[in-house]
Amino acid sequence: MGADGRRRGLAGLVFPALLLAGCTDGGPEEAIRSYEVDLVAAEDGSLQVEETIAYDFADSERHGIERLIPERAPYEQTRDRLYPISDVTVQSPTGAPADTEVTSEDGVLTVRVGDEDTEVTGRHTYVLSYRVDGVADPGDDGDRLAWNAVGTGWDVPIDEVDVQLSAPAGPVGGDCAVGADDSRTACPVDRTASGDLRAQATGLAPGEGVTVSGTYPAGTFAGAEPVLEETFSPAQAFRATPTTAGLAVGALLALVVPALLRARRGRPARAPGPGAPQLTPPHDARPAELGTVLDGRAQRHEVIATLLDLAVRGQLRIEETDPDDPDDAEQGDGGQDDDGPDDDGVPSDWRLVRTPADPRGLRPYERQLLDDVFADGAVVRLSDLQSRFTAVESRACAAMYQDVVERGWFRADPAAVRRRWYVLGAGVLVAGVVLTVVLAATSTWALAGSGVVLAGLVLLGLAGRMPQRTPEGAEVHERAAAFRDHLAASDAPWVADLEQLAGPARTDLRLRHLPHAVALGVAEEWTARAQAAGPGTTPTWYRPADGAGHVAVWPALLAFSSPQNPALSPPASAGSGTGATYVGGAAGGGGGGSW
Repeated sequence: MGADGRRRGLAGLVFPALLLAGCTDGGPEEAIRSYEVDLVAAEDGSLQVEETIAYDFADSERHGIERLIPERAPYEQTRDRLYPISDVTVQSPTGAPADTEVTSEDGVLTVRVGDEDTEVTGRHTYVLSYRVDGVADPGDDGDRLAWNAVGTGWDVPIDEVDVQLSAPAGPVGGDCAVGADDSRTACPVDRTASGDLRAQATGLAPGEGVTVSGTYPAGTFAGAEPVLEETFSPAQAFRATPTTAGLAVGALLALVVPALLRARRGRPARAPGPGAPQLTPPHDARPAELGTVLDGRAQRHEVIATLLDLAVRGQLRIEETDPDDPDDAEQGDGGQDDDGPDDDGVPSDWRLVRTPADPRGLRPYERQLLDDVFADGAVVRLSDLQSRFTAVESRACAAMYQDVVERGWFRADPAAVRRRWYVLGAGVLVAGVVLTVVLAATSTWALAGSGVVLAGLVLLGLAGRMPQRTPEGAEVHERAAAFRDHLAASDAPWVADLEQLAGPARTDLRLRHLPHAVALGVAEEWTARAQAAGPGTTPTWYRPADGAGHVAVWPALLAFSSPQNPALSPPASAGSGTGATYVGGAAGGGGGGSW
C-alpha cells in the first residue's frame, strides 16, 4: 500500500473516533440510587427519623455528603413553628468516612458527613438518624402527622424513594405527593400488614421531593403541642392614644356613613301591620322576575324555574329517561349513573324536548335560555348540559337583570352595581392594609390605618345591598314577598277550596305555581302542600319514565327543580386521600448534595 493509501486508511479510522468522542458526555454523573426513610412517631408528637441514602458519586472525587434539614417554618404573622432536632448520628455500612459536623444557622440544620482529607468515588451508603420534636398536629376530627420525607433541595436526581411511617395507632387515611414545591401529584400509599403507611416514588429529578402524611384517630398524639416562637410584637405599633383612636373612628365614619345611607335608601319600605294576602303572582310577573326582584339576584334556581315555567306554558316538554330504552342508554354518558328512578321514584336524569309552540310573547331572557339549552338540537338530556350549564346560566341571569331594569323595577343592573361596590370596598381595604403596614413599620400610628381597613370590610359587606329598586319595584317586592309567604303557608285558603274543584283545575293550579315556588325559594313547602292535597293528573308537559299517572310526579319535580340537581352538577373527581397533601407542605424536607 502506498503512502496515500495509508493516509486514507488512517483518516478512515480517526474520523469515526472523533465523531464518537464528540457524541459522548463526560461519563456518569452523581445521583442517589435509593432513598429509604423510616419514620416512627411517638405519643408526644415527636418523630424518630432514619434515612438510608445510597449515594453514587460516580467518577467524581468527593469527601462525602451534606444533608440540610429545616428546623423552622412560618406559622403565623408573628410566630414561627420550630422543629427541634436532636440525637443526630451517621453511619456508613459501606465503609465511607462518616465523620459528622452538625451546625445550625438561619433555621436550617446542616449535617456534613465525610473526611476532608479523604476522597471517595462510586456508590456509598449513609444512614442518618435523628429525633424531631413537635411534628404531630392533634385535632378534634383526627390527629395528623406530615413529613417532607425527601426535600426539594437535593441537586441530584433520585432513582427510588421508599418511605414507611408508623405511629402508636393505625392510620385512618394517608396521602403522598411527589414533584416540585406545591405539587399535588399523588404517589401510591399502602397500608402494611403491621398497620404502617408505606409510600413509594421513582425517577425524581433535581429539585423534586416527596411529602407523606397520615391521619390518625383523635387522641393518638394527645400530648403533642407545636413548638412556637414569637418573631414580632405589634403592641407598640398599634398603641392606642386619643389621636390614633380618633383618626381610626373618623376614617371609618367618613367612608361608611354615606354607604349606609345609600343602602338604606335601597331597601324597600314595608307598610306597618300585616300586609294583604297575595294569592296570585303580582303584576302577572314571570317566576324569574319575582325571584330577582325579591332579593336583587338572578341565580340558578331562577333559571330552573324559568325552564319549568316554559314547560307549563307549552314551550318545552320534560321527560324522565328510561334505562330500558336503547336510545336513552346510548346517550347515557353525561356524567350520571343511568339507573332510572331510585327507590323514591325520583329519576337520575331527564330529557328536554323543545315543542313547536309559538314563541311570541316570550321575554328576551326566555328566548336566550331556550336557544342556549337547545343549541345542539330540539332534544337534549339534562346531564348533557353539565359542561356548559354554567355558561348558559350566566347568560340567562345577565338577561334577567336587563329585564327587571327595562320593566322599571331597578334603577340599574343589580349585578353591575354590586360589582362596582365590591371593587370600591376591595380598593379601600387594600389601601387600608398598605397604610397600616407602612404606619406599623415606621411609627406607632398603625391603629389609625385600621379604621380604613374596617371601612373596606364594611363596604364589602354592604355591596350586596346597594342595588336600588324604583318605587314600582318596591311595590312588586312587597307583593312578591306576600305571594312567597302564601306559597309556603300550610294553612293557605286555597287548600281547603281544592275539594270543591275538579281534578284538572286542581292540578293546573298546583303545577302552575310550582315555578314561582322554585324561584321564590319555597319549592319544598309548596310540593309538600300539593302532595297533601291529594293526587292529581300528570301534566301533559311532564312524562314519567314508567308511564304512570300521578304517583312519582311530585318527588320527581322537586328533584328536577333543585339547584343541587345532580344531573346539572359536574361529578366530583375521583381520587384517594384527602387531597390536602402537597410537596413541601409539611415539616422536614430540605435537601443536600456532595462536598
